[in-house]
Amino acid sequence: MTTAQALLAEFEQELRTTRKFLERLPEDQLAWKPHDKSMTAGQLALHMATFPGPVVKMAAADEFALPDFNRINPQPESVNEILAALDASVAQVRELLPKFTAEQLQETWRMTKDGQQVLAIPRAAMLRTILLNHWYHHRGQLGVYLRLLGVKVPATYGPSGDELPEFLQ
Repeated sequence: MTTAQALLAEFEQELRTTRKFLERLPEDQLAWKPHDKSMTAGQLALHMATFPGPVVKMAAADEFALPDFNRINPQPESVNEILAALDASVAQVRELLPKFTAEQLQETWRMTKDGQQVLAIPRAAMLRTILLNHWYHHRGQLGVYLRLLGVKVPATYGPSGDELPEFLQ
């Protein structure tokens, strides 16, 4: 199995769990947020749904300009909108990620700000960090949102407090 295939296999495995988290978001709570500095539940969920595909596209370039982290994330109107965005983003990942060669994944990927390099890491590490770890981080945040909203939190790698993982059922 190539590194690209291994990354895609992990993405596919984690997709099932991430989709469960997104599906459980109550439609009437999309505008809720736990703190003034936090994203709304809908903004967080839509961010989780939309960034995987663009991150893989970013990884295809040798250099990428630092995104604007001060931008306001869009507010979705429905859970169906979030899930449709996830499906579109996943399609991009499935199309682009397998095309990376072992050599490309070992090459250095760079992020710049105002033309100055701010990050230089192997492309595979970029995908591991910005695609996968970033996704897991936000899924954990969404799990806290769900708990605070009184929604059963899906099992992830073990029991969640609300349910057992599928392999123990």
